[in-house]
Amino acid sequence: MPVAQGGDDIFPVVQAARCIGLAVPPACMNDVAANAALLQGYADLLNGFVLPDTCEPAGEYTP
Repeated sequence: MPVAQGGDDIFPVVQAARCIGLAVPPACMNDVAANAALLQGYADLLNGFVLPDTCEPAGEYTP
């Protein structure tokens, strides 16, 4: 979903970039904001997944 230049979705991206010392060129800001929104959607999906207390942990990961 495209983000309007200077829209409300841009401000959190600018703040986060400043916090970690990252410079995001203005030409890339819409794409960065769109990717941040996409990743937030995935994070919300995972955070909303309820596991029962009886769920066993996964085994050891071996690549």
